[in-house]
Amino acid sequence: MLLKFIVKNLFSFKEQTEFNLFPNKTTRLPHHKINLGGIDVLRLSAIYGANGSGKSNLIKSVGLLQSIIQVGVIETGIENNRFKLSSVNKNLPIEMGIEFYSNSKNYYYAIAINNNQVIYEYLAESKKNKDVLIFERKIENETQSIKFFDKYYDDPSSRLFVSILEKKILEKNQLLFTFLNKKYENEFMDVKNAFDWFEDTLTIIYPETKTDDLVHILDLNKTTVEFANDLISSFNTGITKLGVDKKSAEDILELSDYNELKKTCKYLKMDNYEPFYVKKLKIDEKEEFFYINEDDKIITKKLFTEHTDDENNPIEFTLPEESDGTRRLLDYIPAIESLINQQKVFLIDEIERSIHPLTIKKIISKFSLDEQAKGQLIFTTHESNLLDQDILRTDEIWFTQKDFDGATKLFSLSDYKVHNTIDIENGYLNGRYGGIPFLSNLEKT
Repeated sequence: MLLKFIVKNLFSFKEQTEFNLFPNKTTRLPHHKINLGGIDVLRLSAIYGANGSGKSNLIKSVGLLQSIIQVGVIETGIENNRFKLSSVNKNLPIEMGIEFYSNSKNYYYAIAINNNQVIYEYLAESKKNKDVLIFERKIENETQSIKFFDKYYDDPSSRLFVSILEKKILEKNQLLFTFLNKKYENEFMDVKNAFDWFEDTLTIIYPETKTDDLVHILDLNKTTVEFANDLISSFNTGITKLGVDKKSAEDILELSDYNELKKTCKYLKMDNYEPFYVKKLKIDEKEEFFYINEDDKIITKKLFTEHTDDENNPIEFTLPEESDGTRRLLDYIPAIESLINQQKVFLIDEIERSIHPLTIKKIISKFSLDEQAKGQLIFTTHESNLLDQDILRTDEIWFTQKDFDGATKLFSLSDYKVHNTIDIENGYLNGRYGGIPFLSNLEKT
């Protein structure tokens, strides 16, 4: 679970800005509040704001941190994402911090980046009243220093390792976090536990994200097929069934193309990609196939939908024949199933993109009202009909707003005194809480 994220001097965040999922004293929807390692945390949050106010930048910031950790190197160009509307900020570091729950422990990780270097890095187990250090790293005046937890220095060889690590092994643009996970995961189990959260638990979905492996998921998992069919039929899209059509690649490719594909499969398999997608090919405007190597056989998989005609006969549709909104709903199926059944964390930017307001409300309500749901959902949206105290607690609603200097300010609805009977949707649309656009007189433009 995500507990807290802090960002400074990145994208539209000029000053240190905090987003968190700590509950207040409201008694509504008590099952949204869970205790993790002695700390209460919420499993749902919605972020509202006008276009250009910075709500998507919050998701992008978490995504950038995840990407940096996975790559393990500060790549050229990252610092171009500094806050650009202040001459002072152009020379200040980018700073990010994140608190999260992984494998029965809460962790806090922080990083500061400047001149394509990691100038500060910190990882600790986060407890209710204190942090227990795992490592801390600083670069000051081009000198790198690394400190580990106290007991680590009991072994003289460990002290020697730290000295070599500081001076010869770890480059200044490398992350110690990623380096230790790749090279010494058995010696630093807390590092591995924390790193696994970014690899296996956290998923970020942007407006352009497509679930290309949905066809493969549905083909291999009968439970997911049943879940998907139950879910999609409840949305009144006209779809009565989802299915997967499998064929040999030889049946749709010329021999020369098939042989070339086999070479590609053989090469990729040497790198342990199994099963894997070789590529997606559009045969024409109405067909999409995915080439997959399974048991050394190259096959194609195609997702299709089924409708019924006026005589109640099943009629097959290709995926491109469905609407953008329906395809967006299909993209959400793995996320919705994971949120209900697993302790996964999903951050979704513009969750309502191409989807009818009543449908998106039904999706959020399904997760919100399910007392057995295990995951955590954080999303940005413009959809005001979700501002319903039967779906979201006041401490789960956040707003972004641009200040006069172009910087994003982030604040929670729980900062206001909101009675549990108040219509917060109406208050939001009337500008009571901010987070809506300031429109000039259109007649004068």
